[in-house]
Amino acid sequence: MLRAAVVGLGWWGKYIINHLEGSDRIQVTRCVDVDLDGVKDFAALKDIPLTDRYEDVLEDPDIDAVLIVTHHGIHEEQVLAAAAANKQIFCEKPLALTGAGAERMLAACDEKGITLGIGHERRFEGSLEEMKRKLDSGELGTLLHIEINMSYNLFTLSPPTGWRRDPKQAPCGTLTALGVHMTDYMQTLAGPVKELFAQTSLRSQDYTSDDILTVQLTFVSGVTGYLCNLATTPFYSGIRVFGDRGWVESREVSNVPDPDPATQTWRGMDGEIHTRTFQHTDTTLMNLHAWADAVEGKAPYRFTRQELLHNVQILEAIVTSAASGKPEPVGS
Repeated sequence: MLRAAVVGLGWWGKYIINHLEGSDRIQVTRCVDVDLDGVKDFAALKDIPLTDRYEDVLEDPDIDAVLIVTHHGIHEEQVLAAAAANKQIFCEKPLALTGAGAERMLAACDEKGITLGIGHERRFEGSLEEMKRKLDSGELGTLLHIEINMSYNLFTLSPPTGWRRDPKQAPCGTLTALGVHMTDYMQTLAGPVKELFAQTSLRSQDYTSDDILTVQLTFVSGVTGYLCNLATTPFYSGIRVFGDRGWVESREVSNVPDPDPATQTWRGMDGEIHTRTFQHTDTTLMNLHAWADAVEGKAPYRFTRQELLHNVQILEAIVTSAASGKPEPVGS
């Protein structure tokens, strides 16, 4: 059982604490937030000791791990500090905003033998696991193309001056909120990205920064991809994979926290159209437990070191391309 501190008690930090209640792998024994007055009632309700000093948990020998759920811009310094203190680390996405930053974080964890977890729970969704199985088994033939539209207007409710709407903390609209989940999933299907071209635009008065992001991707393998994130349209999720022997599509009607099912549709060379429903599962808890099992040496973690780094490199290339107006290479 890992004794962990949750660092950052925003809505997602609270969500994680709620979902770890009763866990047989991770026990939250401390929490950290700079706004003590704003979160003290929640901490009291959960009977979890609260502090506003990150150093308190790093210096506590009874804390095995930290779950970092803070704003993007301080992930690197917090991960480096936790690694120096020999704490196991789970960090919310995006891991970093630059490839160089991610390299430093991974190197620090490698040096101390730390298993670095990442908050990309989409890989654990039943429909997406089955989509990957169909591809890996050869049922779809040779992979040709991936199309994803993941859009949500939730963040129009965020304060215009908050970090979630700050282009330095959250560049390219909802890229860091929604898009990075999808680029992570895309690389599990098609491997590393060679080059991409990103465009952003501001169309809706409901959002103060770019509310449209589109990305065309070319993978090293020759597979092509397309990603769209809209920040002001009601929730929409469509993930489509095309091979030369079949296609498969996964559709959802709500975001991860909501207990709604996903629907998968596929068609092969026989021309028949098949549909299957996948019930909601607690993918956040599944990811945290998979990380805890890897920390304890029970199983490999689903995310490789290279995938953690490469997804940050994809993010960085998207931001660079949107600014330059031209295609940009990804990584080295």
